[in-house]
Amino acid sequence: MFQRTRLCTHLLLAFGAIPAFAQDAPAPVQRVEITGSSIKRVDSETALPVTVITREQIEKSGAVTVQDLIHHVAASGAMFADTTQGAGYATANANLRGLGSSSTLVLLNGRRLANFAFGSVGGNVAVDLNSIPFAALERIEVLRDGASAVYGSDAVGGVINFITRKNFKGGEISIRYGDTEAGIGGTESGGSIAFGLGDPAVDKFNLLITANIQKQTRVKAVDQQWYMRGLTEIPGSSPPTSGRAFPGRFWDMFDTISPGAYVNDGTTTNPNLAGCDPTYTVVQEFSNDDGTPYLTPGGQQAKACRFIYAAALDNFPDSERGDIFARFSYDLGNDTELYAEGSYARNHNIGRVAPVPISNDAGHINAETGEYPHFAMPVTSPYFPRELLETLGYTIPADGTMVDVMLRSVPVGNRINDNLNEQTRFVGGLRGVAGGWDYDTGVVWAQSSGHLEYRGYINEPRFLAALATGNINPFGPMDAAGDALLRSTLMEGPMRESTSTVTSVDAKASRDLMAMAGGQMAVAVGVDLRREEADDKPVNDDYRQGLHIGGEGSVPATKASRNVYAAYSELVMPFAKGVEATVAARYDHYSDFGNTFNPRASIRWQPSREVVLRASAGTGFRAPTLWDVHAPPAFTNTANSLNDPDCPLVTTPPQARCATQFTVRNSSSLDLKPEKSRQWAIGAVLDPMPWLSTTIDYWHIEKKDQIGQVTGDSIMSDPSLYTQYNDRIHRGTDGYITFIDQPVENLGGLRTSGVDLSVRTRWNFGEWGKFGVEFDGTYLTQWEQQSGKGLPFVNYLDTAGDGGAVQPVPRWQHTLAGEWQWGTWGVRLENVFVKGWTESAGLVEANVGVAVDHKVADTSRFNLAVTYTGFDHLTLRAGARNLFDADPPFTAVSSYGSHAAGFAGSFADPRGRIWYAAATYKF
Repeated sequence: MFQRTRLCTHLLLAFGAIPAFAQDAPAPVQRVEITGSSIKRVDSETALPVTVITREQIEKSGAVTVQDLIHHVAASGAMFADTTQGAGYATANANLRGLGSSSTLVLLNGRRLANFAFGSVGGNVAVDLNSIPFAALERIEVLRDGASAVYGSDAVGGVINFITRKNFKGGEISIRYGDTEAGIGGTESGGSIAFGLGDPAVDKFNLLITANIQKQTRVKAVDQQWYMRGLTEIPGSSPPTSGRAFPGRFWDMFDTISPGAYVNDGTTTNPNLAGCDPTYTVVQEFSNDDGTPYLTPGGQQAKACRFIYAAALDNFPDSERGDIFARFSYDLGNDTELYAEGSYARNHNIGRVAPVPISNDAGHINAETGEYPHFAMPVTSPYFPRELLETLGYTIPADGTMVDVMLRSVPVGNRINDNLNEQTRFVGGLRGVAGGWDYDTGVVWAQSSGHLEYRGYINEPRFLAALATGNINPFGPMDAAGDALLRSTLMEGPMRESTSTVTSVDAKASRDLMAMAGGQMAVAVGVDLRREEADDKPVNDDYRQGLHIGGEGSVPATKASRNVYAAYSELVMPFAKGVEATVAARYDHYSDFGNTFNPRASIRWQPSREVVLRASAGTGFRAPTLWDVHAPPAFTNTANSLNDPDCPLVTTPPQARCATQFTVRNSSSLDLKPEKSRQWAIGAVLDPMPWLSTTIDYWHIEKKDQIGQVTGDSIMSDPSLYTQYNDRIHRGTDGYITFIDQPVENLGGLRTSGVDLSVRTRWNFGEWGKFGVEFDGTYLTQWEQQSGKGLPFVNYLDTAGDGGAVQPVPRWQHTLAGEWQWGTWGVRLENVFVKGWTESAGLVEANVGVAVDHKVADTSRFNLAVTYTGFDHLTLRAGARNLFDADPPFTAVSSYGSHAAGFAGSFADPRGRIWYAAATYKF
């Protein structure tokens, strides 16, 4: 599975490395540079906590994306991904230690990439893992320790360094195909090619070119219906629904009933009214506080249609990914190498979410008056259900009256987010040896571009005008003219075209200084000059103003830049036999917020061949994003439907404005300081016998001045926060909430700690082959944070988080694998496990209507891979991911890439059992 960097000769491997087979010869000694250090050294001397995923392991895993690979790293607190269910921008972000993607630094060959092009105030701005050239990878090095002293910002939770092939000769062609056993979509197909030319030792040059393509098809949520599982798991609950349904209902008149609910029971046969669709809606029967039925003035049950929005999503979207990578190196002589890299990655994703929800509070708020628009139809409309309302005992308003309604744009289909994300990157540089110094200097230009197109969205001003004519039917079918009028209100086409650019010049050098009792003292120095630019621009003015109903709110243009200047140094001191101390420090100056200095120290003691002890301590930082500092205010809405405890009208049936997704206002701050962290770790490597290697590490991270927001979701779902931040809740003259302020600010602290455990065994049975067992696990002992300065720490360990900024925090994750290699056959069986967590009663009630805690079950998946190498130059692989076809556990709360309740998309592939096959031909 995941091999780790060798710490000492033969079998003693540090920081979780996979040992070689007992009879295997040791690898040749060479000087290498390991992620987390700037000093080249013999690989047996390294003392860094680096997990290495090799090319062979990538191929055996059956993974088809970088995100698939990172799922196996136990130190990852689950991905921040919105590649499932289509609600976001089709990105996948690393998330070491559960600290968020902005606290994990992602590198390609030791240098930065451009962050994803779309940003927002308080949002996670990070590298999209889909921008990594998958076919070019030689290995992945995951540093499970903070590294701001070497790399600067973002390396708080750790560093993931993707390293491409070097000096590759020959050719390689691979094809692969996979399909779900259930036959519900979710197929995957793809291929890659690699070609290398030139031997540096003979020809003085090497040229590598790789290309990769991967296509995956959608899975409809309605075909799996995992969102319905709450009916049995949480007695008394309902599916995740919204009051904005089709057929529609009244907003604040006629007890907010849905005329369509009375088609089902035969009260009316009006051909202009559609009944509640049993697949996509449920009928809600209103009750009084004492539980008795709430009746209409005519004595009939008051009821409405509620939309099961989770049924209208894709659990897995259509996507196409591709990348091209080229690397050229040339030996100039005199220990000098010229090198250049170029890469392009493309990720195209079609995300489908529920049709547009339309109601007064879903409209564009007037920031000056705090008023929402009125989605109203005239009572003189041919579609106004006058006869039904009279039958139910209601009084019909006079002609000329406009009546507010709420509905969903089912007749025009789903909202579709068509995302195209690209990363282009060029690197050029020199490396070599001069005057006893190993040096490397280079220039990097990297740009991420994002392109967003909308389909199926509704333009608010046009829809308001069309609805006011009376020719649109909110409650059922309409004639051709009405259908054409509705479609004329669509807001479609390009919406956002943005870029994020990084330009940098760097230089570093290292050399031995003097002999010490344990070896050579060595030093490294370096400088890093970097310019970061964001040009995030809406290209549709109505989109910029947030006039797309049910969209992401207003999206102002953000154009900003900053310069970063840094200098750093590292010193390794083997001052006694078996003892090595390392100190490092880095100074960064940011043109928009100031300076930061971060040191780190570590020590490694090897008292015997069987034991290595180690410890480290240091500080880190995360710079505020360009959006956090420079973006104009923007409006959006809470993630969940929430209850207003001070709603001015609390009669039955419940008023829609008392329980809804409330509007929130995001705002940036020029006064932000960087987040600061302190972290330390202590551990041991035990290699008591030739076939066994174990590592155990205890680590602790503290953050202060966290950059974040006290979200509207948190304020409305936590009584203490509601009291603390009540002044951020803005209300209109009628007492209803108009919007909630969410300023980005330096909040309180965060504390997390845990234990990493790794066990490796290898046995050589001669003619019966070789067998090994590999285990990697992370156990969290602490994960708590403050919502603001001076507030108490809140424990989120084993919970679903706060429904907003804090996502689920599982206590335990592991990957366990057994592998048998016999001649030309290889078999690998692995288990990927995530301990379940508890969703709080408040969050559960907001989503499925029952105020009880819900325990999310454990996620446990088995993967099988079989390899055959009996043909010349050809390797065949076949296997199954999720071998036992386990469904993802039911979640009542939206989280980690899942737009709707039902499952947590970043912990489990939603497609069930997948059979796959692959073939690789080398020439």
